Amino acid sequence: MDSANLTQLLNNDQSALTQDQHKDIEAVYQRLKEIARTQRFKVKGTGINTTALVNEAWLKSQKQAKTFNDRNHFFAYSALAMRHILLNEAKKNQLITYVEETDQLHQPVFKESSYLLDLEKQLQRLKAFDEKLEQVFTYKFFGDMEFADIAEVMQVSERTVFRNWKKARAMLAVAMQ
Repeated sequence: MDSANLTQLLNNDQSALTQDQHKDIEAVYQRLKEIARTQRFKVKGTGINTTALVNEAWLKSQKQAKTFNDRNHFFAYSALAMRHILLNEAKKNQLITYVEETDQLHQPVFKESSYLLDLEKQLQRLKAFDEKLEQVFTYKFFGDMEFADIAEVMQVSERTVFRNWKKARAMLAVAMQ
């Protein structure tokens, strides 16, 4: 399916779609599941499963009445949605842990929640330094987007995206030590 048709499907009411269009939407949903599965491997122990992460991101994209310019714009938006969903889950996990026994501080959910909250704090600092670095990191890390797709969304060259990715990773690695 080409990007223009996909964009129309994502922007329109999906209750009146043909069977072929439903298959195209299903393909997009499966791609979101792949991205969410990757997130689950990167950030284990958050307490949210792959399907829940995808469904939350999908619902967020549908209820915002947001129009998408193209396929890459949709996946960039989904990356940001997944980042916020995982962050909210981490905040919730940490609140629950503070209320419960202190012997639970070493459980994976608490450790990963702390990691995500630290990462979010550093991403906010990175955004204050250079917003483009934070965007590239979000699209690549949380959305598993290709450099060419990120370049198209940000309207810069692929080489610039690659340089920004390397710079963002290096800065975050130093900040998170």
